[in-house]
Amino acid sequence: VAGGRAQDFTFGRVFFAPDTGAQVVAGAIGGIYQGNKGPEGALGFPKTGEIATPDGRGRFNAFQNGMVYFTPQTGAHVVKGAVLDEWAAQGYEGGPLGYPVLDEVATPNKPGSVQGFEIGAIYTSPDAGVHSVQGMILGKYGELGWESGPLGFPKSNEIGPIRDGGRFNQFETGNIYWSPVSGAWSMPYGPIFDAWGSVGYEGGRLGYPTSDQFDIDGGGKQQNFQFGIITVKDGKATIAP
Repeated sequence: VAGGRAQDFTFGRVFFAPDTGAQVVAGAIGGIYQGNKGPEGALGFPKTGEIATPDGRGRFNAFQNGMVYFTPQTGAHVVKGAVLDEWAAQGYEGGPLGYPVLDEVATPNKPGSVQGFEIGAIYTSPDAGVHSVQGMILGKYGELGWESGPLGFPKSNEIGPIRDGGRFNQFETGNIYWSPVSGAWSMPYGPIFDAWGSVGYEGGRLGYPTSDQFDIDGGGKQQNFQFGIITVKDGKATIAP
């Protein structure tokens, strides 16, 4: 098969290729591997047998072009390419995202992809790159419509801690900020964002946002903060108090 050889056994299969040697693939990982066309598919030949993860929860096989991870709670999922590179940079399953819970899929309305993990997701985009979104920031991002919403794709991983233990992600057209005292709220780039920046962002006198931007009577927009508000009318921003 695919320039190598394979032999079936009761509970799995042994694959051999000159570059990778003989490796066992079995169980749920073997099922996913075969579902992805085995060595003739995107993963290529296995480079390792099944290995226990350091935390004892899961197991994985490494392949020429990716990995398959399994836990009883999350099932078996392929991680490969740019998503695998980013997940590895964050510490694999020992990092902030945990184990994969979904396979990578194309984003529905814009060029890119997303893969779900226990505590977040990794997005790829030709323009914005490869970045993760997690926790309550991911929750707010979802409320706004994910990458199809007003913020577009993420263009940074989560940044922080900042004031009062807060964190934020940058997106194509704005940021989402979260702190334990204020929750998670979006900050589109524009006059309100610029006015907030002029007084020091979350580190300044207004603190964190406590709402998304919303329309106000008479035209214009407003956003509430811990210690004040910013309104915009006719393109002019006003900070109070």
